[in-house]
Amino acid sequence: MKLQLVVRRAPAMAGVRWLQQAWAIFKKYPGLCIQTVMLIHFTSLLGALHPLLGVIAALLNPFLTAGLYRCVVAMQQQHMVSMQDFWLPLKDKSVRAVFLRLAAANMLLSIPLTLLATQLATDIAAGVNNLGLMFVFVMLLSLVMMMFAYAVAIAYFLKEKRLFPILQASLLACWRNVQPLTIYGLMAIGLLSTGIPTLFFTWLLVLPLLSISFFLSFSEFFALTPASDNKVEYLEV
Repeated sequence: MKLQLVVRRAPAMAGVRWLQQAWAIFKKYPGLCIQTVMLIHFTSLLGALHPLLGVIAALLNPFLTAGLYRCVVAMQQQHMVSMQDFWLPLKDKSVRAVFLRLAAANMLLSIPLTLLATQLATDIAAGVNNLGLMFVFVMLLSLVMMMFAYAVAIAYFLKEKRLFPILQASLLACWRNVQPLTIYGLMAIGLLSTGIPTLFFTWLLVLPLLSISFFLSFSEFFALTPASDNKVEYLEV
């Protein structure tokens, strides 16, 4: 059976509400929030040390991200939450194939981005200002980020198994919500900048806050039933 996926358009300042709601969740479960988010970032840092570790980290990322989101939903519903909830997606055979496909697609699309970044670094070192190449890099990076922004959440919570509809829906949600996501992104940069004078100590709070609030944007953007608001777009999945 095909579902009609509704992609909503959020208000420009919706990011303020996401952060407020994320703070309310964080205050109730600070230890678990910090532990899960830092584990995801630590895995990514390990992946940067060696190509093989990078592949393993990339394959694990969708499962760990889904685990975090699962915990957030349980926190919202006032359920008992533990690290066992975080690891459950790794044991869930129903999402294993789609998560591995998402990870593989992400790695594949990262190849041209890496090549462009390497060329840009070479040009900068040589004193060459290649604005055209910089423009292509920024556009391609933005496209890839939008395609994968909500991919894990769509696959896990909306039960979509096909790769193209997942990436299409994520891209559409970001495109229709450029304004609130841009404002949210600026607020995120401001919060992350607090790490510089505090030796990154504030990131123990900021990183979980941003991870939770970003997931809350998914809850606002997506629905499976038609909405009365005319500011929606329908996507057959």
